[in-house]
Amino acid sequence: MAFHYKPNTEPPKEMRVFKNLTKVASESDKFRRVLWTGRNSQLVIMTIPVGGEIGKEVHTVDQHLSFHSGTAKAIVNSKTEHISPGDVVIVPAGAEHNFVNTGSTPLIVSTVYAPAEHKTDTVHDTLEQGEKLEEDGKDEPPSWATELHKAAEN
Repeated sequence: MAFHYKPNTEPPKEMRVFKNLTKVASESDKFRRVLWTGRNSQLVIMTIPVGGEIGKEVHTVDQHLSFHSGTAKAIVNSKTEHISPGDVVIVPAGAEHNFVNTGSTPLIVSTVYAPAEHKTDTVHDTLEQGEKLEEDGKDEPPSWATELHKAAEN
């Protein structure tokens, strides 16, 4: 399946509009795909297969997840909630979390990381591929999306 949206690989200077994000997200058959990266946030879409999960993780950034189709179990800091299309879950930096597809169809999610969490052109076919690239340090956000936040930490 050809995916016609290309991520920006330089700091954006103009507005970007994704008409019908639910449709855009459903057109990607990849586990994770970055759509847009800014200096302060990043838009990513995910397709979690039946029986699959995002994987237990902790980020140093805030994450806002919007659920477009399918059902899931959200587990954040050991608290569980059932998720349906139209729900939004906000995971603060430092919270351990996982989302498990509990439905009979793929779970389609868009997520905003603030600031960016991945390379600008990240496309992961599977959870395992994504974890391996992250472990190997090959899925890092660009310096222009993190330099502002490093200055704030000092």
